[in-house]
This record gives sequence, structure tokens and C-alpha cells, in this order.
Amino acid sequence: MTRASPDLSKYAWADYLHCMDGLPDPILLPSGSGRRPGAEFHWIWGLAVAGAIAAGAIVLAGLPFAPFTLANGRQPLEPVMIAILLGMLVANLLPRPPILQPGLKITAKRLLPVAVVLLGARLDFLHLLRAGAAGLVLSLLTILGALALFVLFIRRGWIERKLGLLLGLGTAICGATAIVAAAPVIDARQKDVAFAVATVTLCGLLTMFLLPVIGASLGMSDSAFGIWAGLSIHQTPQVVAAGFGYSQSAGDTAVIVKLARVSLLAPVLLAVAWFALHEESMPRERAAVSVHGLFPMFILGFLAMALARTCGLLPEVRIHLPGSELVRSRFVEFNLGQLCETISKVLMVVAMAAVGLETRLSALRQTGTRPLLLSLAAAGVISLAILGGLATLRV
Repeated sequence: MTRASPDLSKYAWADYLHCMDGLPDPILLPSGSGRRPGAEFHWIWGLAVAGAIAAGAIVLAGLPFAPFTLANGRQPLEPVMIAILLGMLVANLLPRPPILQPGLKITAKRLLPVAVVLLGARLDFLHLLRAGAAGLVLSLLTILGALALFVLFIRRGWIERKLGLLLGLGTAICGATAIVAAAPVIDARQKDVAFAVATVTLCGLLTMFLLPVIGASLGMSDSAFGIWAGLSIHQTPQVVAAGFGYSQSAGDTAVIVKLARVSLLAPVLLAVAWFALHEESMPRERAAVSVHGLFPMFILGFLAMALARTCGLLPEVRIHLPGSELVRSRFVEFNLGQLCETISKVLMVVAMAAVGLETRLSALRQTGTRPLLLSLAAAGVISLAILGGLATLRV
């Protein structure tokens, strides 16, 4: 018998977290609301608000004074980080009209995958393979370490078994998406699913803000910080915000490493399903695990764009306009790779604004003290271990 995935509709603040990691889309309109005339266009309002906040973030990031621009000319606050901060500020200080909800979900869920695909247009595929291979190996070690920690917590009796497995998978791979996907496999209660989602979301938010500060104080290179962020932070949008908040190069590396980590969701869940079926203490009826449904297809688009860049298939055109007696002759240059990069940056900022607007801190109060402390401890141990490994390897 196939079990349905847990219904998280009443925890709408977490719906956008599924967007980057392969799970099916939730319904954008509340159940039972019906389709009122013009309801299909309600997404415009949410997109407009996210776009306005993104525009404000871009303007703020370019202001010629601290903290936006330092004396040495460095800009420590990238637009992506400012956008998510502004979005969170607006979401938690001002009432949010319900009409914005569909547009915010679409903006957070649709624009970020497109931005990541276009990001591939600026990456050399050989560099992608090198960083991706290292990220894949480190991702495997991170997953094994996180799961081992939570198995230890379970055996010590510090946390209930199924909740511990959910938190372990969420910490190890991709936060809420791994939790929601694993819940029917281990027959988890809906309460535990919502509890685990809230916990890993809060942990991800904390690491998203703390890691850039720590990395800057340690003088970490862009490559080292990108690997650290991609392996330590739970959700893909949070990785994007922290990575590009540090630097453009760090963001590139963080996204590559995170994609390598996300790609392991399907095989890990298959392993969990196999073990669950052979565990006598658990019910025999399990949800069917769809590998296709758990693999984010935008990763293929990202790889295809990087391959096109490496093979020189993205055109750079210089057009000569001869002019006339009234208009001088001139050259017009068109670089498809640069255009894709520019669009990618803008889409990321808008998507981060929507993510910030979807983050309701009041909803995170459901997180309990012990699971939160254990999750923070696990995240801290993993982050320190990765940092130590990077220092040893001198990345």
C-alpha cells in the first residue's frame, strides 16, 4: 500500500523549501477556496512585492558608505543577503495580505531554479567537474557523519527514534525536503514531520547568517567558504544567500557543492526504505519511493549550460552599425554568457526576497528545546569537522 506524504498545508511558511530539491509542488491556492475569477493572476502581486524588495536590496548594496561599502572598496553585503533580510523584516513586522501568498510561492519556487540553470553559463565545465567531484566526496562524508550523530542520539535515548531519523536526514542532505520525503518511508507522525521541518529551518537560518561572518573573520578563501557553506547549510536557498552573500565566486562553488549533496537524496532515501522494510519494529507498509520525483531536473540544465560554455557554444556577437550622415557608425556587442549571468543575479535577488517574505519566525516557535539543541550541536560538529578538513587540505 502506498502512503501519501504528510500534509503540511497548515505549515505554509515551509512550502517554498521544497522548490530546489525535487519534490512535487504543493497547491498554490488554499484547498476549498475554489477558483475565483482572476485568481490565476494573483501571483502578480506577490511577484511585484518581491521585485520591489529586490530592487531596494540592489540599491542598498551599491550605497557608497558603510556597512554597504567599506573604506577599502569591498562590499560585504551582497544584494542576495540584503534581499532576504529585508524580506524577513517586512514579513515579521507588517501584516501580509493573503493575496500575496500565491505570488510569493511561485517567485520562490520558480525563479531560483531558473537562476541556477543560467548560472551554469559562466562556469567552465572542467572547473565544475573538479569542484563537483570534491563536493560529492565531502557530501558523502557529511551525510554519513550527520546520520551517525543522530543514530548516537537515538541510542542514548536523547531523542525519539523516528524524529531523530527525520532530523538526521534533514541535517545530512537538504533540510525540509529530505524530511518530507522520508516521512512516509519510516511511517513518521505528522507532528514529528512539522517539528523536524521547523527545527532544521531554524538551524539553517542561524548558519546562513553566522557562516559568512565567521568565514570573513577567519579570512577564508572564496573556494573554501563555498565548500563550507554548501556542506554545512541545510536548504538550497539558504546556501545561495550565504554563498553569494560572501562573494560571487564563493556562491558559484557553494551552489555546485550543494547540488552534489542534493543529488544524493534519492539514493539515500532508497537505502532508508530498504532498511525500514527490514526493521521488525516498524510497520511493513511503506510509501513507494520515486527516484525521478526526488531528482531535481534543473541540475541537468545547470550542467548543460556549463557544458555549452566550455564548448564555446554561447555566442559573443559584435555587430557593426554603419551609421549615416545623421548617426555615427558604432559597434553593438552581445555576449550571451554575460546576459545569462546578469539575468541569473537578478532572479536570485528576487527569489531571495520572496524567501524572506515567506519566513515567519513566529511559526518556528513549535520547535522543542531538546531537538533544537541536538540539531544545533550536530550542525556545529559537522561545520567544525568540515572546517578542520578544509584547513588540513589547505583549500
